[in-house]
Amino acid sequence: MRSLLFLASCVLLVSCDAPGPLKADRDAADLFGPSEDNVIVVDAILIVDAPLPHIDLRRTVSPGLAYDAASTALDGAEVSIQNGDVVFAYRSHPTAAGRYLPPEDAPIVEPATTYELQVSSTGNPVIRAVTHTPSRFRVVEFVLLDDDLEMELRRLKLFEEVGEEVYDTDDNQLEYTVGALQVRLQFESEASSYQFSVENLERASPLLIGSDLIDDEDDLERTEISPLLRLDEGTLYLPWLGIFFSGRHKVKLFAVDRNWFDLVRTDNVESDRNAGEAGQSFQRPLFHVENGIGLFASAAVDSVGFFVRREGTPPCTGCECWGCDDHNTWSGIVDTGTGKGRLRFERDVGTSASCELSYEITKAVPIEPCESCAFAWEFELGKLTIYRNKGACDEARNLRGVRLRFAQGTETIVNTDGGQRYGLFAEEDGVWEELDNGWSLMAAISSEQWLFGFTEE
Repeated sequence: MRSLLFLASCVLLVSCDAPGPLKADRDAADLFGPSEDNVIVVDAILIVDAPLPHIDLRRTVSPGLAYDAASTALDGAEVSIQNGDVVFAYRSHPTAAGRYLPPEDAPIVEPATTYELQVSSTGNPVIRAVTHTPSRFRVVEFVLLDDDLEMELRRLKLFEEVGEEVYDTDDNQLEYTVGALQVRLQFESEASSYQFSVENLERASPLLIGSDLIDDEDDLERTEISPLLRLDEGTLYLPWLGIFFSGRHKVKLFAVDRNWFDLVRTDNVESDRNAGEAGQSFQRPLFHVENGIGLFASAAVDSVGFFVRREGTPPCTGCECWGCDDHNTWSGIVDTGTGKGRLRFERDVGTSASCELSYEITKAVPIEPCESCAFAWEFELGKLTIYRNKGACDEARNLRGVRLRFAQGTETIVNTDGGQRYGLFAEEDGVWEELDNGWSLMAAISSEQWLFGFTEE
């Protein structure tokens, strides 16, 4: 089963499967003026050579009011995407309000092709949006140049050559800030613009820079996003700026359509108005959604990967560089009488990095259990309390408001100490699955205290 952090991220408003415009998350109120209350918001990204995506539809609320994703979801709409004479009718997601799914036999998204979205709902004008997908492109060379950008030091391996071994091969072992990285692209025609994201795939690798140079290590993100870019004779340079941590890094390159390009370049919410940044003159972002706002866009994607270590240190791969004992433990307690409790998270990665925090459990209610379960509860994570954070809390700090479903199994399991407990199940996309390292029981001292937990390794 996928980790709790991944499950939680999929509950948030922004789609997990679509990359979205590469921009930091913002509140919905930042996207529209006071007069634009109750406006339908579209969220859909078509990726070339991937199946048609799901579509999320929400309504805006007035700035200053509390935003609740469930209450603002647009349900009961007729949603379709048209490609030429072919219309793909979408269907409502069985459990996720406001989400619409493509046909089960949905084809892959074609390059250099026009797709039209149409949304019809009671009492609202028809929403239309059009995207013209970029042409395919691929990274044909990934090279390390000298600091003067004159000499090619070596060529790095690509995913199509060695797969996930790009992170382990000697060619892709990089010393931090030594040389310059350049990707060379092959394409039929240029896109409206390009962006890339750089993601550190580790969860607790150490900093590459001295901690005395930053105010708070927790403020540094493991994913950084570039501004919109233009190609320089079919090449892009990947700067070291934004790479803060050791370990594996994956760079996703996006060739984006006009809709994506216009939204990012005109979104002035986070622009520095004293620096003359592009976009600050726009009073309202360009959405290209008729009778609504949001994003219906497309992109072509390719990726490269490499491993970064500190300058002057010997080659190493994986957690051997900083420690391999990474254990994430979740444990919870719910009072079945009041529906309240806490969910605790502890982490130790075998180095100085560690974490201990907990969330209040709120709005806990019993739900229909699975066939192999004795009972099940759904609850929401509330107030966060951090007891200790030494560089290992990561995304576990951002789960407030997330709803989770757990259940106690009917079969007992035996612990290493000989005690008996029951298995623990979790629900994902309507499917219950038993957790390999999970446990559950009702407390012996009180029939109203449900205890459960699991370990991620």
